[in-house]
Amino acid sequence: MRQNGAHWRVHSQLRRGYSVFSGCFRPVRSSRIGGAMSELDGLQLLRRVVRSLPLGDQLDYVLRELATATNCSVLLYDSGGELLGATGEAPIAMIWEVALESEGDANARIGRWEIRVRRATSGTGPFTLVFARKSDAPLRLDGDVVDAAEIAVAALLGMARGADIRRIRENAELLETLELGVSAAREHRFWPRLVEFGFVAHAPFVVVVWEHPDEALRGAEFIGDLMDAAPVDMPLLVATRLIRAASDEIVHAIVPDSPTAFAWLDSLAAQGLFLGASRPVSRLDGVPNALREAELAQRVAAERQEAYQLRFGDEHSSGELVDFGAMSIIDWVTCQAAPGELRTRRRGVLEPLQGNAELCETLVTYFASGGSVQRTAELLYLHANTIRYRLARCGELLGGEVDDPMIVSELVLVLRAEILATRARLEAATARPAVTPG
Repeated sequence: MRQNGAHWRVHSQLRRGYSVFSGCFRPVRSSRIGGAMSELDGLQLLRRVVRSLPLGDQLDYVLRELATATNCSVLLYDSGGELLGATGEAPIAMIWEVALESEGDANARIGRWEIRVRRATSGTGPFTLVFARKSDAPLRLDGDVVDAAEIAVAALLGMARGADIRRIRENAELLETLELGVSAAREHRFWPRLVEFGFVAHAPFVVVVWEHPDEALRGAEFIGDLMDAAPVDMPLLVATRLIRAASDEIVHAIVPDSPTAFAWLDSLAAQGLFLGASRPVSRLDGVPNALREAELAQRVAAERQEAYQLRFGDEHSSGELVDFGAMSIIDWVTCQAAPGELRTRRRGVLEPLQGNAELCETLVTYFASGGSVQRTAELLYLHANTIRYRLARCGELLGGEVDDPMIVSELVLVLRAEILATRARLEAATARPAVTPG
């Protein structure tokens, strides 16, 4: 059974204790539960469910009330068969298989279990409500009682969905306000709002930026799923389509400066995303500068990916998290240069090579292999003397020796993305297990 993001998020909200249920219901027709059960109509059932609704774990409470009122085990599934909640003992997987093949409102039998299936829709999408009882006699539940149960569950799921959307919107509004700038004199007004999202007042945090390639996954649904996928005990502000974002593809986030947060960011990089993180800050007026740092760090990660694709024609097997505070001096210098100016100067440095692809390939491989002539020859399937000749030729065209520190520094500066991409390729090839013939 697969997991549906919207329903799982609603369920996780209810489990985390959000109070989402309010309002009243329209009365339904009076009816009775058949069999040996006591009299109870749909309106009474709704009143019973709503009257003592707790602040936390509301879904479990509603299902238990329905179970008590109908003398059944009650199970709730999302559209994909993921169990959102259940009471009592029942064969969960077998019931779903039968419910999946049932009509919108039907009775069925599984061994000694009699079940009543009601398939319905709420603001979060389709759901399936099942009443199950171990009995030799047919399960007779009045339609109005089942209707009332459907109304209660649909309302609860719908209200939870509304609370989820409001929380995502409030999350984005706070993040955007911080990015636009909060003066030191106004910090005291915003720290309490961060505390509401789980942050510790005045504790260090980092700004994170990454680009998500799938446009379909950048809306509220994507943000909600991202928030749910984060560790439960990790505060998180995250949003897309912000004023300060370079494009709608850019995701902005604020997370604590903690091992838990960086482990989560590393897991995103392992999924193929390229992220940039700022240095830790503990003052809210430092958020705009931290955002710039995160954007510069993300540019470094994205340039490495682009260089990898240009050189090898396929995407990197995993992404990368670049920490602005830990990046090399070369990355620090180059990422702060204007991209257009940097490209112009790069062309100027490499112009003496006259676009000679063999010489450029030799230089990149040579630096990626740590300056080893022998290793470069092995990687390019050439004789070591051929590599020495090419390096000497590069030196002649560049006006010096390729081991001259000044020439090396310039070459590494302009070829850094290609060098790192090649090194990543070599490391991946080394880590890949060898295939034994036969």
